[in-house]
Amino acid sequence: MPNHVPESELFRNTSAGHVFHFTYEGEARLLKPYLGQRYRYWLKPGWIEHVYPHRVRLNHDTVTDETWARPGDLISYHHSRHDEPIRLEAPTVLHEDQWMVVIYKPDCVPVTPSGPYYFASLAIHNREVFANPELTPIHRLDLETDGPLVFAKRKAEIKHFHQLFQRRSIRKVYRALVHGWFPDDLSRIAGRIVPDPGSRITTKLRLEPDAACEHSVTSITRVVRHAAGADDRYSELELEPLTGKTNQIRIHLAHQGHAIVGDKKYHPDEGVFLDWIAHKDFSRLRDQLRLPRHALHCHSLTFDHPFTGETIHVEAPPGSWRGQIAALVDSALESVLESAAG
Repeated sequence: MPNHVPESELFRNTSAGHVFHFTYEGEARLLKPYLGQRYRYWLKPGWIEHVYPHRVRLNHDTVTDETWARPGDLISYHHSRHDEPIRLEAPTVLHEDQWMVVIYKPDCVPVTPSGPYYFASLAIHNREVFANPELTPIHRLDLETDGPLVFAKRKAEIKHFHQLFQRRSIRKVYRALVHGWFPDDLSRIAGRIVPDPGSRITTKLRLEPDAACEHSVTSITRVVRHAAGADDRYSELELEPLTGKTNQIRIHLAHQGHAIVGDKKYHPDEGVFLDWIAHKDFSRLRDQLRLPRHALHCHSLTFDHPFTGETIHVEAPPGSWRGQIAALVDSALESVLESAAG
């Protein structure tokens, strides 16, 4: 962000910037190195020098290199639109009526504000594009997953859309490219998704399998079909999650020993994810990941309109799935794709 933003605009929300506030917790320490550590994943080395002290306030007061943060202090940070690493174009609209709009979510774009993305999150971006401050996504897709995304146009009506998910009356079909030869007889993966205490990744989850009836488990994924290549290196799957737990498909497939190609967090070697977090450098992990993003794609959504009863069926734009995994070029993949297309 340029350093010449008027002081009058620094600590109020505008079309050019947004102010984030949070309360400091922990032992007293110097504010500047703390913020440098908190936002170490940000844009580039030297980020803190770019924003400190002019875009930071402590308890609404200006700060210096000698300012300390103490428990209960209010830290304010001005986030600039110009800082964000991507710029979004107008969304591809798959369906629109007076109650909702369904757009195509590209890969590597967050649905809600996260990390360095605020204006470039779809929740904020689409409110601006459609000039509707009430426009709200009613479900989520992982950062690296692409596919149809439904937005309600009025907050008062969101509950009617949420009921689609609560009643499990919205059908979602995904495609995934996984490592290994997927077994022909595996058509259902189910169990409880729980924290993984044995993992070096603090946010990682795992599956506790449950072979009982569907009503006794908390996550269920149905394997609709699969295609494999001439050898056992890759399989392409079509999947239908019957529940909507966080990272569900990724966790289910990893548990079966068929992690999604490009999935960093659920790669069999946890060192892959830890290296990614430390360096954010795909070139260091190319041989293990094969793809810079995980090969998971939401192909379609089908549901009965909560207000008209009409059956709504939307699909991602043609070619979006093939285009995103085209970087993985070898004979095994080509064989898989040819088999799936047939």
